[in-house]
Amino acid sequence: MEAIRVEETAVAGPTQEQLGLLINLYEGAINFLTAAVDANMQEDMEAFRANLQKGRRIIQEFQRTLDFRHGGEVPNRLNSLYQYMLDSLNEADLSGSVAPVDHVIHHLRVLLEGWQGVDLSS
Repeated sequence: MEAIRVEETAVAGPTQEQLGLLINLYEGAINFLTAAVDANMQEDMEAFRANLQKGRRIIQEFQRTLDFRHGGEVPNRLNSLYQYMLDSLNEADLSGSVAPVDHVIHHLRVLLEGWQGVDLSS
């Protein structure tokens, strides 16, 4: 996980505007998945699944927009991580368990911290 975070921050390319959007999307995914966990705790399975789907869509978009031609090994690692996250959310959806969602939230927070540490001024 640390290797991915370090490599991500070393990738050249995003503008300040793109970086801001990316950070907002990570925060949005975390917020939706946190809302899913809260809904599950309140036994509101409809809200649980709706928020899982919103988080899932953001992760799918991250996966869809990976640049495999110019990103070196980073896109391959991120793709694997995103697929793991999607599989975990599918497991949560089928089982009604929040544990897989908590794992995804953790990974998203680590990635978010990495992106927040990107310095575009150099």
